[in-house]
Amino acid sequence: MTEAEQLDLLIRHTRDLPHQKAVQEVRDYFRALPAASARALAENPPEQLSALDGAPLQLRYDASRVILLAAQRRLRDAVEGGESTPEQRKRLDTVSEMLWSVRKGLDVDAAGDRIEVFGSRQFLSVDVEGQGRMIEILGDLETARNVVVLIPGLGNDLDGVRAQMDRAQQLKNQVGPKTAVVVWKDYDAPLTLEDAMSKEPARAALPRLSRFEAGVEVVKAPYAETTVIGNSYGSLVLGQALMEGVDGRLPDGVNPDRAVLVGCPGIDPTVTSGAQITPPGTRLYVARAKGDYISYLQEHGPDPADFADVFRFETERGDVHVRGHMGYFELNSESFRNLGRIGRGELGAVTAAVRTTAKQESRVLPGISWSEPLRKVAQTPVAVPLAKVFDGVMALKKISSGPKDKPLDGARDRTGGGPARQPEGPAR
Repeated sequence: MTEAEQLDLLIRHTRDLPHQKAVQEVRDYFRALPAASARALAENPPEQLSALDGAPLQLRYDASRVILLAAQRRLRDAVEGGESTPEQRKRLDTVSEMLWSVRKGLDVDAAGDRIEVFGSRQFLSVDVEGQGRMIEILGDLETARNVVVLIPGLGNDLDGVRAQMDRAQQLKNQVGPKTAVVVWKDYDAPLTLEDAMSKEPARAALPRLSRFEAGVEVVKAPYAETTVIGNSYGSLVLGQALMEGVDGRLPDGVNPDRAVLVGCPGIDPTVTSGAQITPPGTRLYVARAKGDYISYLQEHGPDPADFADVFRFETERGDVHVRGHMGYFELNSESFRNLGRIGRGELGAVTAAVRTTAKQESRVLPGISWSEPLRKVAQTPVAVPLAKVFDGVMALKKISSGPKDKPLDGARDRTGGGPARQPEGPAR
């Protein structure tokens, strides 16, 4: 039996095992495999190894790069042959950017001069088909003291997720040295406000997120602590996984050291306390900025920021005040500083928010606020057509604004691809 056949047998064997047991068996398999045989599996078949939680990180990075190179060749052939669609041309730009080298740090050359060191981006898994999925690692996941996982929300397909990489790099800097940040876009995020009214994308994400967490546990350092941040619809994904983690009998729960929900649209109508979404050993933190219309809507249940038994952290202090739904990661804001403190485990320094209600936060005149009418409208049949109008306005905004060229920090194009692009329209 060839190594590829053995790998296929391993994947089929572990597919229905509990996630922790599955990733341990995968890890043990590769520990016993000769290095040359393991390297060969990164190319044949790369799709299996790229998505295999528990496999060695470098092999998964290599397999993901093989997938991207093959996709780039296929898409470029379609473009050069004059048979490509606008979506294929856009995806070619995205894939080419994913193959760029990025600045890894500084070193000293033979002459004693300091030089910049560049290397490939680190994709733990990648799927370029359809909406697209990916998991990218910034930093060294095996030696990091702090592992921070960011789950993005609405509007993040493979072509639009690059803004999350800028955010992840800033978050890595904010948390501090010995940090690895993971952008976990390994689910089909809702791309419109109408899509985000459904829980189905979140539910479908749970097995992938749970197995990913189990895979991280077997490759990270024993002393490393993990923080998972769910933003907007990503907080619904995380909240659902935390809810399953509370009941250890359920297969798709997560149990990080720290969990953070920001701009949350609710978890479930039955979730009315932090205890229901706080697994044993997990510290839960939440944030809601003034004017956050997504949190006020409570589309999927009560906002955890209103629960009496959770730590709601400050977003207002200092010169940069977070307003609305899009500013939790604003540089120099107290919100972003608190995310850094939570990520590095400096929990005593996390500043607590003053407890206010949505009605108080949205008051425009004495006795008049807009959060409650908004929430009531969201519960009526008119909510769907209003969401369609919102999505239409955002689509027009994308067309009128056009792409913006802005490469990742220190990125170099060494593959002959097109320019880097900023995602168009809002993504959370």
